[in-house]
Amino acid sequence: MAERTIDIRGLLCPLTWARVRRELVGMGPGETLRVVLDHRPAVPDIRRNAESMGHDVWSVRELGAGVWEILLDVGAG
Repeated sequence: MAERTIDIRGLLCPLTWARVRRELVGMGPGETLRVVLDHRPAVPDIRRNAESMGHDVWSVRELGAGVWEILLDVGAG
């Protein structure tokens, strides 16, 4: 299973979701996308939008110092 990581620290909504979506579109089912970000308001947006596209959110956690990690399992979308 392939895993990619994107670090979008410094980006604000809606650029956070646009960057995650672009990455997800280029991935295949069963792959994992790890998103690292520091814009807290984007966390629920990314989760909701990814789920609405048919992807699974494995985990959302704060790594500390205002940095968040979201693990997404790419679905058939």
